[in-house]
Amino acid sequence: MPIERTELILLLTGLVLYTLLALLYPVLMPVNIWVRRQVAATRNLRWRPLMILTHRYNDVIFLSLQVLLLALLIGWLWQDWRRAMVLTSTMFVQTTIVSLSKRLSSITRPPQLISHVIMTSSSYPSGHSAASLTFALLVPQVLQPFLPPVVLWLITIYLTAVALLTAYGRLYLDVHWLSDIIGGWLLSGMTLILSRMFLS
Repeated sequence: MPIERTELILLLTGLVLYTLLALLYPVLMPVNIWVRRQVAATRNLRWRPLMILTHRYNDVIFLSLQVLLLALLIGWLWQDWRRAMVLTSTMFVQTTIVSLSKRLSSITRPPQLISHVIMTSSSYPSGHSAASLTFALLVPQVLQPFLPPVVLWLITIYLTAVALLTAYGRLYLDVHWLSDIIGGWLLSGMTLILSRMFLS
Protein backbone atom coordinates (compact mmCIF):
# COMPACT_ATOMS: atom_id res chain seq x y z
CA MET A 1 0.00 0.00 0.00
CA PRO A 2 1.48 3.41 -0.97
CA ILE A 3 2.53 5.71 1.82
CA GLU A 4 0.37 8.82 2.36
CA ARG A 5 1.80 12.32 2.38
CA THR A 6 1.17 12.87 6.11
CA GLU A 7 2.85 9.58 6.98
CA LEU A 8 5.81 10.43 4.75
CA ILE A 9 6.22 13.82 6.47
CA LEU A 10 6.06 12.17 9.90
CA LEU A 11 8.61 9.55 8.86
CA LEU A 12 11.03 12.11 7.46
CA THR A 13 10.62 14.38 10.50
CA GLY A 14 11.21 11.44 12.82
CA LEU A 15 14.28 10.37 10.85
CA VAL A 16 15.76 13.88 10.97
CA LEU A 17 15.16 14.19 14.73
CA TYR A 18 16.49 10.66 15.32
CA THR A 19 19.70 11.50 13.44
CA LEU A 20 20.07 14.93 15.09
CA LEU A 21 19.88 13.39 18.57
CA ALA A 22 22.94 11.31 17.75
CA LEU A 23 24.85 14.10 16.00
CA LEU A 24 24.09 16.73 18.68
CA TYR A 25 25.07 14.44 21.55
CA PRO A 26 27.79 16.80 22.88
CA VAL A 27 25.37 19.75 22.77
CA LEU A 28 22.71 17.77 24.64
CA MET A 29 25.14 16.59 27.30
CA PRO A 30 24.30 19.32 29.86
CA VAL A 31 20.62 18.37 29.71
CA ASN A 32 21.45 14.66 29.94
CA ILE A 33 23.68 15.27 32.97
CA TRP A 34 21.04 17.44 34.66
CA VAL A 35 18.37 14.73 34.20
CA ARG A 36 20.80 12.08 35.49
CA ARG A 37 21.39 14.16 38.63
CA GLN A 38 17.64 14.62 39.18
CA VAL A 39 17.07 10.87 38.91
CA ALA A 40 19.95 10.20 41.29
CA ALA A 41 18.59 12.72 43.80
CA THR A 42 15.14 11.11 43.81
CA ARG A 43 16.22 7.48 43.41
CA ASN A 44 14.47 5.16 45.87
CA LEU A 45 16.57 2.03 46.30
CA ARG A 46 13.50 -0.01 47.22
CA TRP A 47 12.45 0.25 43.55
CA ARG A 48 15.68 -1.33 42.30
CA PRO A 49 14.29 -4.90 41.98
CA LEU A 50 11.37 -3.54 39.91
CA MET A 51 13.73 -1.60 37.65
CA ILE A 52 15.88 -4.71 37.14
CA LEU A 53 12.71 -6.64 36.30
CA THR A 54 11.82 -4.12 33.58
CA HIS A 55 15.31 -4.62 32.15
CA ARG A 56 14.91 -8.40 31.99
CA TYR A 57 11.25 -8.30 30.90
CA ASN A 58 12.13 -6.18 27.85
CA ASP A 59 15.47 -7.80 27.04
CA VAL A 60 15.98 -9.22 23.55
CA ILE A 61 15.43 -12.87 24.48
CA PHE A 62 12.35 -12.49 26.68
CA LEU A 63 10.66 -9.89 24.46
CA SER A 64 11.38 -12.01 21.37
CA LEU A 65 9.69 -14.93 23.12
CA GLN A 66 6.62 -12.76 23.83
CA VAL A 67 6.51 -11.64 20.18
CA LEU A 68 6.85 -15.21 18.91
CA LEU A 69 4.10 -16.57 21.18
CA LEU A 70 1.73 -13.74 20.27
CA ALA A 71 2.45 -14.21 16.56
CA LEU A 72 1.74 -17.94 16.81
CA LEU A 73 -1.49 -17.22 18.69
CA ILE A 74 -2.64 -14.79 15.98
CA GLY A 75 -1.72 -17.21 13.22
CA TRP A 76 -3.18 -20.39 14.66
CA LEU A 77 -6.17 -19.05 16.60
CA TRP A 78 -7.36 -16.35 14.21
CA GLN A 79 -5.71 -17.64 11.01
CA ASP A 80 -4.16 -14.25 10.24
CA TRP A 81 -0.54 -15.03 9.45
CA ARG A 82 -0.12 -11.67 7.68
CA ARG A 83 -0.68 -9.78 10.95
CA ALA A 84 1.57 -12.24 12.74
CA MET A 85 4.33 -11.54 10.20
CA VAL A 86 3.87 -7.77 10.51
CA LEU A 87 4.35 -8.08 14.27
CA THR A 88 7.48 -10.22 14.07
CA SER A 89 8.98 -8.33 11.13
CA THR A 90 8.44 -4.92 12.73
CA MET A 91 10.10 -5.96 15.98
CA PHE A 92 12.99 -7.55 14.06
CA VAL A 93 13.54 -4.48 11.87
CA GLN A 94 13.34 -2.16 14.88
CA THR A 95 15.91 -4.25 16.80
CA THR A 96 18.21 -4.30 13.76
CA ILE A 97 18.03 -0.51 13.40
CA VAL A 98 18.86 -0.12 17.10
CA SER A 99 21.88 -2.40 16.71
CA LEU A 100 23.14 -0.53 13.62
CA SER A 101 22.56 2.85 15.27
CA LYS A 102 24.57 1.82 18.31
CA ARG A 103 27.50 0.81 16.10
CA LEU A 104 27.36 4.03 14.08
CA SER A 105 26.84 6.49 16.94
CA SER A 106 29.42 5.07 19.39
CA ILE A 107 28.02 7.25 22.19
CA THR A 108 29.34 6.31 25.61
CA ARG A 109 26.97 5.31 28.38
CA PRO A 110 26.66 7.00 31.77
CA PRO A 111 29.12 5.76 34.43
CA GLN A 112 26.62 2.98 35.40
CA LEU A 113 27.19 3.48 39.12
CA ILE A 114 24.21 1.43 40.27
CA SER A 115 23.62 -0.76 37.23
CA HIS A 116 23.07 -4.43 38.04
CA VAL A 117 25.00 -5.41 34.91
CA ILE A 118 27.58 -3.34 33.03
CA MET A 119 26.39 -2.54 29.51
CA THR A 120 29.25 -2.45 27.00
CA SER A 121 27.42 -1.50 23.79
CA SER A 122 26.99 2.09 22.66
CA SER A 123 24.35 4.15 24.44
CA TYR A 124 22.28 5.58 21.55
CA PRO A 125 19.45 4.70 21.22
CA SER A 126 17.93 2.85 24.16
CA GLY A 127 16.98 -0.55 22.77
CA HIS A 128 14.83 -1.43 25.78
CA SER A 129 12.87 1.82 25.48
CA ALA A 130 12.43 1.40 21.73
CA ALA A 131 11.37 -2.24 21.93
CA SER A 132 8.95 -1.82 24.84
CA LEU A 133 7.19 1.19 23.27
CA THR A 134 7.09 -0.42 19.82
CA PHE A 135 5.49 -3.49 21.40
CA ALA A 136 3.02 -1.29 23.33
CA LEU A 137 1.99 0.64 20.20
CA LEU A 138 1.94 -2.29 17.79
CA VAL A 139 0.20 -5.06 19.76
CA PRO A 140 -3.19 -3.25 20.05
CA GLN A 141 -3.02 -2.45 16.32
CA VAL A 142 -2.34 -6.08 15.44
CA LEU A 143 -5.04 -7.43 17.78
CA GLN A 144 -7.66 -4.80 16.87
CA PRO A 145 -9.81 -7.04 14.58
CA PHE A 146 -9.97 -9.88 17.10
CA LEU A 147 -10.71 -8.34 20.49
CA PRO A 148 -13.40 -6.03 21.89
CA PRO A 149 -12.44 -2.36 22.48
CA VAL A 150 -12.43 -2.71 26.28
CA VAL A 151 -9.88 -5.53 26.17
CA LEU A 152 -7.72 -3.61 23.68
CA TRP A 153 -7.91 -0.57 25.94
CA LEU A 154 -6.74 -2.61 28.96
CA ILE A 155 -3.89 -4.17 26.95
CA THR A 156 -2.85 -0.71 25.74
CA ILE A 157 -2.80 0.70 29.28
CA TYR A 158 -0.77 -2.23 30.60
CA LEU A 159 1.81 -2.22 27.78
CA THR A 160 2.14 1.58 27.86
CA ALA A 161 2.73 1.49 31.63
CA VAL A 162 5.41 -1.17 31.11
CA ALA A 163 7.05 0.94 28.38
CA LEU A 164 7.11 4.08 30.55
CA LEU A 165 8.41 2.16 33.56
CA THR A 166 11.08 0.57 31.37
CA ALA A 167 12.19 3.97 30.06
CA TYR A 168 12.45 5.34 33.59
CA GLY A 169 14.30 2.17 34.57
CA ARG A 170 17.01 2.93 32.01
CA LEU A 171 17.63 6.24 33.79
CA TYR A 172 17.21 4.74 37.26
CA LEU A 173 19.75 1.98 36.56
CA ASP A 174 22.13 4.59 35.14
CA VAL A 175 22.60 2.79 31.80
CA HIS A 176 21.18 5.44 29.43
CA TRP A 177 20.92 9.15 28.88
CA LEU A 178 17.59 10.92 28.35
CA SER A 179 18.45 11.53 24.68
CA ASP A 180 18.87 7.74 24.22
CA ILE A 181 15.33 7.17 25.44
CA ILE A 182 13.86 9.91 23.25
CA GLY A 183 15.71 8.43 20.28
CA GLY A 184 14.28 5.00 21.06
CA TRP A 185 10.78 6.47 21.23
CA LEU A 186 11.24 8.26 17.90
CA LEU A 187 12.26 4.97 16.35
CA SER A 188 9.14 3.34 17.82
CA GLY A 189 6.94 5.96 16.19
CA MET A 190 8.60 5.52 12.83
CA THR A 191 8.35 1.74 12.88
CA LEU A 192 4.67 1.98 13.87
CA ILE A 193 3.92 4.20 10.88
CA LEU A 194 5.60 1.71 8.54
CA SER A 195 3.89 -1.30 10.10
CA ARG A 196 0.44 0.29 9.84
CA MET A 197 0.85 0.41 6.08
CA PHE A 198 0.88 -3.39 6.05
CA LEU A 199 -1.98 -3.71 8.55
CA SER A 200 -4.41 -1.58 6.53
